[in-house]
Amino acid sequence: MQPSVPAGWTGVLLDSFVDLLASKMVALVERGAPRDFRDIYTLCQADLTTPAQCWQLWRQRQQLAGSDTDANRAHLAIETHLTRIAQHRPLEQIVDPVQRLAAEQVRAWFRTEFLHALVD
Repeated sequence: MQPSVPAGWTGVLLDSFVDLLASKMVALVERGAPRDFRDIYTLCQADLTTPAQCWQLWRQRQQLAGSDTDANRAHLAIETHLTRIAQHRPLEQIVDPVQRLAAEQVRAWFRTEFLHALVD
């Protein structure tokens, strides 16, 4: 992990991008809020990171915290969060076609690309 970077204010430290990404990955696996999925998807689509890098950071953060790094558990957690989101907000109930397409793309990308980057 990279050290925190001093901000323009005296004595205020900001987390590095890597630290923020690792935290977002922990949130994705543990909480699985729609914003967690959108954030990781957006960062990967902008080529700021890759799914493999995200999983590596998640694993490192979990190890540092002495927490579970079981890939099967993480995979199941993501699948469960996606299912919950789909039940709460089914694609066919999203009226705006742009929003519906975006939701469909994010959900599909996680199932086809993101989860496949998770290795034991």
